[in-house]
Amino acid sequence: MTLQVENLKFGYTNHTILKNIDLNIKSGEHVSVIGPNGAGKSTLIKCMDGLLKPQKGQVKIDGKSIGRLKRDQIAKKIGYVPQSSSSLFMLKVFDMVLLGRRPHSTWNSSEEDQKKVLKALSQLNIEHLAMKNYNELSGGQQQKVIIARAIAQETEVLLLDEATSNLDMRHQLEVMDIVRRLVDTIGVAAIMIVHDLNIAARYSDKIIMMKDGEIVAAGTPHEVLTEKNISSVYGVEISINHIHNRPYVVPLKAIYV
Repeated sequence: MTLQVENLKFGYTNHTILKNIDLNIKSGEHVSVIGPNGAGKSTLIKCMDGLLKPQKGQVKIDGKSIGRLKRDQIAKKIGYVPQSSSSLFMLKVFDMVLLGRRPHSTWNSSEEDQKKVLKALSQLNIEHLAMKNYNELSGGQQQKVIIARAIAQETEVLLLDEATSNLDMRHQLEVMDIVRRLVDTIGVAAIMIVHDLNIAARYSDKIIMMKDGEIVAAGTPHEVLTEKNISSVYGVEISINHIHNRPYVVPLKAIYV
């Protein structure tokens, strides 16, 4: 599987959000997208999932433009986890995750679908929530349910838009471990928006650094997470240490100009 973003531009009337974006992501890659607020990260993820239509350029999966695919065809290839998700219906957690099987089956779920839902819940250690109402869960629990739904969807690509932002440290690591395991064992391509640079450094094969709607650096954690890059993009003075052969970012102070 290959996911390509070619010369992508997106914006509204008089405001350009993304410009000249080019990416090439393959199966078995864990990619973190980093950058300050307003850099265009979430907009890029939504364009990659076909939720937003670019003004210029295109997104391709296995050589096919997703702009020419129907929504159910995209859903068989790409799983999307938003920053947050609300439900207007009092659905049980099991049924919320079962929605991830919709692209592969009819409204009448099979025994196999149900097994995949239970497996996804188990992977996130939330099987005990299966019969609880989704709307009654905490924000962190809801986010894990949505991640479980994407896992049950069994796609080739996972797009995660700040999927761990509502989770505490332990549960962040749990989710990151699960995504990393999916990448390593079944070859999923995972593209995640991450705010914690040290989480990105620890788990990523590649890091995409964005600022003002453009990619300013792309490569391995060692190549991207440099003092020069971080200082210029985030406006902070930092120090780089190395732990387990991965860069570790220590923030020192804000840079005022």
